[in-house]
Amino acid sequence: MKKSSIFLNLSVLALCAGAFAMPAKAQPAPTSIQKTETSVAVVESVDHATRQVLLSDSSGNLETVVAGPQVRNLDRVAAGDHVVLTFSQAIAVQLTPPGQPLPGPAAVAVAVRAAKGELPAGAAYAVVDLHARITTVDKKTNTVSFTRADGSAGTIQVQNPSLRKFAAGLKPGDTVELQYLQAVTITVQKTGT
Repeated sequence: MKKSSIFLNLSVLALCAGAFAMPAKAQPAPTSIQKTETSVAVVESVDHATRQVLLSDSSGNLETVVAGPQVRNLDRVAAGDHVVLTFSQAIAVQLTPPGQPLPGPAAVAVAVRAAKGELPAGAAYAVVDLHARITTVDKKTNTVSFTRADGSAGTIQVQNPSLRKFAAGLKPGDTVELQYLQAVTITVQKTGT
């Protein structure tokens, strides 16, 4: 009887210890940031023979660009049209399951252009996927050191507040996946659209 009583007491004690144990440090939640910049220029003139387009920006600065052969439908562009350039960047980071080998980097790039008969337009997108194992985190200097799949090492200073919060939750040995997106689009819009 005494043995079962001791066993019962130890079992209850173990359960209580588990209930009151310090919670594990929360893992950083997946985080992403993005930035988009748009600029508009006005077409001042177009030389269709040389494919030179004279553009002016909002400050009145002039710039001549040459529309390469990949630009379709240049004959549809005229003085007064607007050329809209949009540049976007995004970064997403997340923890990955521990204990897995680091995959090498991967990248995808895509480019598209306007169909025949449409106003000139185009877009290019690139996505890079990287994995790294964290070696040190310095919260005072906001730096994170890491190793890549090929064994090379690096250190970055984290400047964005959202990414700093993510980095503050990291510890040595964590594996992080980072995806980086760049996109650029260019369109021609007729005046008044």
